[in-house]
This record gives sequence, C-alpha cells and structure tokens, in this order.
Amino acid sequence: MICITGIPGSGKTTICKMLNANGIKCTGLNDIASECGALNGNTVDVDVLRRENINSEVVESHYSHMLECKYVIILEDNEEQLIRRMKSRGYPESKIKENIDAQRSGVIYWEASDRLPANHIFVVHEDSRSINEVFKDVMGIILSLHDKVN
Repeated sequence: MICITGIPGSGKTTICKMLNANGIKCTGLNDIASECGALNGNTVDVDVLRRENINSEVVESHYSHMLECKYVIILEDNEEQLIRRMKSRGYPESKIKENIDAQRSGVIYWEASDRLPANHIFVVHEDSRSINEVFKDVMGIILSLHDKVN
C-alpha cells in the first residue's frame, strides 16, 4: 500500500480524487476509521486502523504514514498557501501553528522513517505549483512503484 500524507491543506484529498479519476484506487482513511470505530471525534486510534484489511492501492490521510505502508508520499507546500487553506477551513490559529511547525520540523518524514527505509519515502514539494503539476509528480512515483507494490 502506498500512503499519501502531509499536513492539512497540502492536497492529499484532491490528489486522491485525481488518482481515482485516473484508474488508481485511492481511499481516504477518515472514512475507513469512522466505519471501523477507530475515529473518536478528531482522534484516530491508529492501532485499531492497523488491524483493518484496507483494500486500496493508495490511501491518504495526515496519519497514513503510521500504517503498514510499503511506500510513503509526503506532500508539502509553502506556508502562505497552507495557512490560507487552513484559515478558509476554520482552523484556529493554534492548530495552524501546530501544523506549520510539523511541516517545518519534518516530523512526518521522521515518523515515516521510523517504519520505512529512506528510499521508500518520497517528498513532493508543491511550492505553489498547479495541482496538475503535483499530480503528475505523484502519478509518476506511483507508476514507478507499481510492480514493487503488487
């Protein structure tokens, strides 16, 4: 399973929808977490989710890298864009700061590297490129890994 991750507003859900539209099954983990009882308010019990049989080539969530991924793709964008997106979603300033700090510190990469070798982790820097350009990069990574994942 390939896991797409990143802080809120980094484009995970949009990329997942684009993958589905292009024939690659991508599933949002919040739906699965809700269905299996792993979601309690805004808290996800990753241990419960790990026991689920997730039938998808690709999954997306800000915590997907904590699952049994074969590969992880981390989406990152510039801070101004991310702050704007999180504000438009109604995130409080404290949560925005926490998420921006998470990207700055590389915590997602380091958490993924606790579970996987570095050559199984890919970081896609959006840097305000169009979503189509980012999708092209993600699709290229996924296609290059296709035989290794299946």
